[in-house]
Amino acid sequence: MTIRRTSAGPGLPSGFPFSLSAETNGTCFISGMPALDPEGKFAAGTFLEETELAWSNIASIAEASGYSVDEIVYVQCVLADIGDYAALNGWWREQFPNIETAPARFTFQAGALPFGAKIEIQAVAGRGQ
Repeated sequence: MTIRRTSAGPGLPSGFPFSLSAETNGTCFISGMPALDPEGKFAAGTFLEETELAWSNIASIAEASGYSVDEIVYVQCVLADIGDYAALNGWWREQFPNIETAPARFTFQAGALPFGAKIEIQAVAGRGQ
């Protein structure tokens, strides 16, 4: 089994002790990302601002790993406050207006997130056989 990892690249958050993604057999696992700038510094903002930047990081990592956003099949959203669930659903509907092509999603609240983030997103991209 061959495993290909992405640890750095132009415009990607850097400075972590883990791979940004790991890909094997047509499946790419993208590490959880809060709202980070390319230097890996947290960019605090409103819930929606942090969500946009976290998703932008996921999309950039997917592309750097050779996958498109359209190939993301599963997303996990970790919220600092489950009270933001409705805002997340509103943002999600804008990103994926066609529910039949939207990724599967799991959302839950954590006791705390790194950097004091309001959201952290991780994803799995895949290619059909």
